[in-house]
Amino acid sequence: MAQDKKTPNKKPSLDQVVSGLKRSKEEEITKKRAKGFQLEYRNLAGFQPDPTVVGVIPQELAKSAKIFAFDKRGTKIMLAITHPQNKTTLAALKKLSAEEKYKFVPVIVSDSSMKYLLSIYETFAPQSYKQPEVKITSSTQRELEIKVRSLSEFQKHLAKTPISSLLNVIFAGAAGINASDIHIEPTAKNIKLRYRLDGVLQEVATIPLKSLEPIISRIKLLANLKLNIKKTAQDGRLSITVGKDKYDIRVSILPTQYGESVVMRLLPQESKFITLDKLGLDATSQKLINEAIHQPNGLILNTGPTGSGKTTTLYAILNTINSPTKKIITVEDPIEYRLKGITQTQVDPEAGYDFPNALRSIVRQDPDIILVGEIRDQETANIAINASLTGHLVLSTLHANSAIGAIPRLIDLAARPKLFANALQIVVAQRLLRTVCPKCGKKYKPTPEEKRQIRKILPDAKIPEFLIRATGCEACNNTGFKGRVGIFEVLKVTPEIRELIIGKQSVRTIAKQAIAQGMVTMAQNGIDKVLKGQTTLKELFRIIANK
Repeated sequence: MAQDKKTPNKKPSLDQVVSGLKRSKEEEITKKRAKGFQLEYRNLAGFQPDPTVVGVIPQELAKSAKIFAFDKRGTKIMLAITHPQNKTTLAALKKLSAEEKYKFVPVIVSDSSMKYLLSIYETFAPQSYKQPEVKITSSTQRELEIKVRSLSEFQKHLAKTPISSLLNVIFAGAAGINASDIHIEPTAKNIKLRYRLDGVLQEVATIPLKSLEPIISRIKLLANLKLNIKKTAQDGRLSITVGKDKYDIRVSILPTQYGESVVMRLLPQESKFITLDKLGLDATSQKLINEAIHQPNGLILNTGPTGSGKTTTLYAILNTINSPTKKIITVEDPIEYRLKGITQTQVDPEAGYDFPNALRSIVRQDPDIILVGEIRDQETANIAINASLTGHLVLSTLHANSAIGAIPRLIDLAARPKLFANALQIVVAQRLLRTVCPKCGKKYKPTPEEKRQIRKILPDAKIPEFLIRATGCEACNNTGFKGRVGIFEVLKVTPEIRELIIGKQSVRTIAKQAIAQGMVTMAQNGIDKVLKGQTTLKELFRIIANK
């Protein structure tokens, strides 16, 4: 074999040496600057950017603000900047963040790197960046509807589906029966597929273990997650179109002893939000909420566990009070639904953009109404309370078991009782009950024990001759229930309640006063829905303990 001839190394010229030293020095200074701002540093001279993200920033804006979109990291877009304190750069970053079309992660680069990156616009035709999307045709959806009329038939249909089409059928099935979540869970023998229907998980099918790797890999590709990471959790997003309906999907992948487990939440992009009068509120509670949300300032809290419908209630409130004369800003984790005419921003703790930081920025945006996704800590609580005392109407959620239970929860968060007592307008607590399937619900005469249980909660209840029992049919997947309705209690902070809070009185004392002034409890609201034939006593006591 002939050997390659060695060419002598050409020595660099003096100018090249000096230029190289200057470049090295420039990168060192840039690296220190990035460290000072606690931002990532990259040397991008010669870097080939991702063609799908370059076009996210228009050329004129990129050149004037010295910013450049160069890569993707999961669902985020990496954004090169040179000087974080430059006014033009800051203005551009604020504008991009406010639009919330994409999530950006700033990375500091040298002036030389930026000059190189901006030159790419002259010779490079950028491609448009799109969130990963799965399209399921109307014909596929119709075929599924014709072949599958029950969960048992869906199991058989999945068994015949090739691995390449498995995920599409899982998506179409979930969308077709209005599931809120898809659970793909590996076990020792197979994969369990479960859908959450009306708040309750139901096993839909079992899938052979050999399908796990292809399913997980495809989900990761669609959600822009790393294929080779299997030992740590990953979160991402993707979109699906089923016929004419579009969904955003939040993806959570968790390593388990049998492989990676996936949960996907389906969020309809064009969700039609119900109005306040359709939530299931009694007349008194609805009047209290209407009065509070039309105040110019104050704090309105919505409490309940995850999945109790708090987002639906808050969005119904925002849609009620939204108008061209009001500036409404929300800070959420994550943004679940897009609201027209409302500015929405999403927290990103990894980038240092958490609830307290977001709230501080929002207050400077001259809002009339602020929605804070959740009050989780002392800092967020104090900023929200102060904002509500300085001319803003603030809405937020809190994890508490009841409306009264929100008060000690705020005290636990180190909020001063006098301060939040003056800020607090109302607290709305809620849960969701499944409603009886209209096709298979059966009338029956309530037993003496059931009558006793009803009167224990609602002493003056007029019990009808018949109540409704859940049975089960194909229309409701043999659950006996179809759809859900809210049950609520609304605590109005009257002068008497305010004095009890400031005096640090017990929850029992505050509850006694609230009921004396006419508060309807969740249990009473639930009994009212049982008597109207919307749900069952068993379902009510599944959600609220029968004490």
